[in-house]
Amino acid sequence: MKIYLNGQVAHYKEIFPNVSFPVSGPSDEFLASAGAYKVSMFRPHTATQKLVPCSPVVENGFAYVVRVENKTAEEIASDTASKASKLRAARDKALADSDWTQVADAPVDKEAWATYRQSLRDLPNSDGWPDVSLPTEPGFISGNSD
Repeated sequence: MKIYLNGQVAHYKEIFPNVSFPVSGPSDEFLASAGAYKVSMFRPHTATQKLVPCSPVVENGFAYVVRVENKTAEEIASDTASKASKLRAARDKALADSDWTQVADAPVDKEAWATYRQSLRDLPNSDGWPDVSLPTEPGFISGNSD
C-alpha cells in the first residue's frame, strides 16, 4: 500500500520502517494519527475523460495522484475507432464460427441462424455503433434419442 506523508509518496514500510503492521498494512486510525493518507490512483470518470498523473491532492481521506481531464476530440475518435475495430473482429469471428450452420444438413433452425448472421452483418450500421453488443446466437435443435 502506498502512503502519502509530508510530501512523500512511498510504500508504508518505507515511510514507517520501524513499525510492525498486520499483513493488511496500517489501519486508517494509525494513518490518521500520523497525518498520513492512503494513495489512490482511481477517480470516477466517464469514457470521454482520462486520468492524468499529478502531484498528490488530499481529498476525502485519500491522497489522489491522478486528476480527471476531458479527452481531446482526437483521443475520443481514436478510442471509438479502436472499439469499432475490436467489435468488427468479434463480429467477423462470430460469422466465421457460424458458417457451418448454413450447410444443407446442419441440425439447426436455418431461418433463426440466417437472421442471426444477417444481424451480425448489419451491426456496424446499428444506432450507437460501436457501443453495441453482439446479438445472441440462436439455439440448436436437439437430436432425437429414439
